Amino acid sequence: MPVSVALIGADGSGKTTLFNALTRGRGADGVGMVDVPDERLTRLADAVKPKKIVPAQVRIADAPAGSKAQRIAAAREADVVVRVVRCFGPEPDPAGDLTALDIDLAVTDLATVEKRLELVEREVRVGKKAGTEELDVLRRAKEHLDSGMPLSTLPLEPAQGALLEPLFPVSAKPSVVVANVDEALLPDGGAPAAAAGAGAVVVPARLEAELAELEPAEAAEYRASYGLREGSLDTVARAVWRAGGLITYFTAGEPEVRAWPVERDAPAPIAAGVIHTDFEKHFIRAEVTSVDELVAAGSMDALRAAGKLRVEGREYRVQDGDVVLFRVGR
Repeated sequence: MPVSVALIGADGSGKTTLFNALTRGRGADGVGMVDVPDERLTRLADAVKPKKIVPAQVRIADAPAGSKAQRIAAAREADVVVRVVRCFGPEPDPAGDLTALDIDLAVTDLATVEKRLELVEREVRVGKKAGTEELDVLRRAKEHLDSGMPLSTLPLEPAQGALLEPLFPVSAKPSVVVANVDEALLPDGGAPAAAAGAGAVVVPARLEAELAELEPAEAAEYRASYGLREGSLDTVARAVWRAGGLITYFTAGEPEVRAWPVERDAPAPIAAGVIHTDFEKHFIRAEVTSVDELVAAGSMDALRAAGKLRVEGREYRVQDGDVVLFRVGR
């Protein structure tokens, strides 16, 4: 399954311009699929010479700015929410824009938390001790949301956070802030981008939408003249992977070379399940190497013959850049 991303932002933030830049104008009805650039995939393909090359993909949804309900719905369905703020034009207020978006998400979750809190309070009053811990977490969540803060900023232990998961809290989603800047402020976006926060990704959406119509080499040359080393898709994808706690591993053989996204520190059976659910159920072992080793050898068979494939079991945590062959039973 591709990683799902929702773009949300206020009217005039340039969110749809960013969507068009990321999807190269190939989105339909506010949804587009885009390939995630990865030079490691290209290196593997050059070495293995597969019949097919399949990059990791991102599904991007452009949530309508004027509809709070549609914005919330898009965010709820996403793995990562990208909050786009205006850092161009007259009197930009990126910090204020972010606060408004956070409040919208927090208010949505507040209604859900209050409803669940009322139910759990009744259960605890009649002696259901199992709900005591959940009650405490819900009260903390309500207090936090009442202040307009998203649940993503509420410090909780993993077990405590799991108690909120059945509520599908939208403000707990991992997020990326995109500071949409005018090209005149490149490469760092100037004061408006700084006001969007230290972790904001600077993207000149209007410029990138124009460059999306050029050949890659020409677009890269044009970006370089602004002091930019990479395109917006590379920049945003890297930020999405980081925010979502994702890594990329690869499978490589004659039929295809493919990139697979998976959660960081995922055990080998879970990573295998990204390919097919049966792979997780019937996992036996994983044969693992690195991109550099496979490129040097030319094939997994050559590495196996040389005794250079690592054999890992169920406890192995797949690492970013691993090339893996999963062995499964029936």
